[in-house]
Amino acid sequence: MSHSDNGQTGSAATRRRVLAAMGGASVVGLAGCVGGDGGDGGDGGDGDGGDDMNEFVASAAANPGTFDPTIITDATSNSVVGTMAYERLVALTFDYSEFRGELASSYEQVDDTTFRFQLREGVTFHNGDEFTAEDVQFSINRTSGTTNSADVSFIENVEVLGDYEVEITSSNPHAPFLSDLAAVPILTSKTDAISENPEQDEHDFTEETLGTGPWVLDEFSAEDRAVLVPFEDYWYDGDEYPGTAPWDQVTIRVIPEQVSQEEAMAAGELDMIDNAAPFELDQWANQTGEIVTGDAVGFDFISYPVNQSPFTNEKLRRGMTRLLPKSDVIEAVFGGYATELAGPISPGLGAFWDEEHEQRLLDEYVGEDEEEGLRLIGEAFEEEDIEAPFDVSFITNVNRTRERWMEIIQQTMDETEYFNAELDVRAFDDLVPFLLDPEGAAASTDVVGIGWTGGSDPDGHINQLLHSSQHVPDGFNWNLYENEEMDQLITDGQTTLGAENRLPIYQDIQELVAQEVPMANMWTGDVIDIVSSANVESVDQWSPHPNASNRYNTLYKPHLGEIVYPSE
Repeated sequence: MSHSDNGQTGSAATRRRVLAAMGGASVVGLAGCVGGDGGDGGDGGDGDGGDDMNEFVASAAANPGTFDPTIITDATSNSVVGTMAYERLVALTFDYSEFRGELASSYEQVDDTTFRFQLREGVTFHNGDEFTAEDVQFSINRTSGTTNSADVSFIENVEVLGDYEVEITSSNPHAPFLSDLAAVPILTSKTDAISENPEQDEHDFTEETLGTGPWVLDEFSAEDRAVLVPFEDYWYDGDEYPGTAPWDQVTIRVIPEQVSQEEAMAAGELDMIDNAAPFELDQWANQTGEIVTGDAVGFDFISYPVNQSPFTNEKLRRGMTRLLPKSDVIEAVFGGYATELAGPISPGLGAFWDEEHEQRLLDEYVGEDEEEGLRLIGEAFEEEDIEAPFDVSFITNVNRTRERWMEIIQQTMDETEYFNAELDVRAFDDLVPFLLDPEGAAASTDVVGIGWTGGSDPDGHINQLLHSSQHVPDGFNWNLYENEEMDQLITDGQTTLGAENRLPIYQDIQELVAQEVPMANMWTGDVIDIVSSANVESVDQWSPHPNASNRYNTLYKPHLGEIVYPSE
């Protein structure tokens, strides 16, 4: 199989893949948020298993879009099925410190472009098929050119060396090699009901999952619930943890409204709320839920229409960025549970985060400075011969947290003499087509406020938003930003190996973003989970995952050292 050399594609599949990134971390309380629903007094919910059943009940804000893991484009589907029923060759630990073998028992880097994987033996798919190297080859081929959140465009060849050995080669050195593979779900290749082209499938994934994961889909009712039960033939050997999950079932209920989720938790009906509203945390002091926080890898940002006058003027973009009341928002809306950013790299990315470098960029270019902001805007208005006030619309999606901080930004701009600013709040499903349409956001003077997560590698946080090959409709660069230096830096970041060697590249990218301001990176909000202390052995067991698409992995991922037990 042949792919492009640098991990960048111009396909609609790439665009839909990026939609998964947006629908994941970015949409607090919408596509990327789940909480919980079901129980009575925290004993495991309202399932049909009786009082003795260990049931974990959570709520999703949206119904899963698909149960075929290869074509998943939303975080709910990925968290409910994609990471619970299906596995990958490798998986990243919750602290993003190392990759561990999942379906690979071990792996080695043969050279700069080649990895060799030894596969686990005796692994069984949910339908009884044995897992072999052919399934890896099949699953990668199936992922190529589809809507999955995984990018396999860097892969040049997948060679089966034996039943339990496979070698994967990239066209060029590819730094996010393992990170990208960690997003590829492995399915059985041994049934005629599915093919390398998902559009030709005859299999109903809502009736039967075809993965190797610790959970099996047992029941699905559209717009109501999904129920998963432990896979009794799961491969884990149980040396340190039980061989199957200690929960009898996990029930995911669809509860669109965040308020309703919170009410259900307060009534003792839920076991978890994911990504709770940070400005409402005080209420949990006297409730059944306990607050558990962790670092996130995503970020919120606003994008300027750099291809449309007057936003073609860099002074205008930097001036507006200087006016953004980031510190006030972090305290008032996030309750301090957020970190101010200068660019698209967050502390959750570990080795690629340099606090000192970040602070310098804030001080020199994009940090709060009202006087400097007004001066720059005034100069831009004079240079562009703009008559004040200029009409500008700030657009965001339905999301209580994001609506609050976007309203503050809109009011901040409206209070100056330069802008007549309004806030336009749209359903996420309405906003996305507008962003993807070359005649939508790309052709308007609207300023868009949204969020993003790109996984464990910095490339996933930058390429899709800033490389010129990603202009809509072929990608997700909806403001049509284009800079040859940025393109080269992104390619260098992809093809340079070693975090220590890549760090200066991403610092240069951060600097260029701060200088040209195609986007104003706001902050990264902490992951905030509300967990029922009544239905888990210890809340201390709970580890919020920095990526919302993996939110339930803490329930049972023994090979990653993550497992939560029910209360006795």
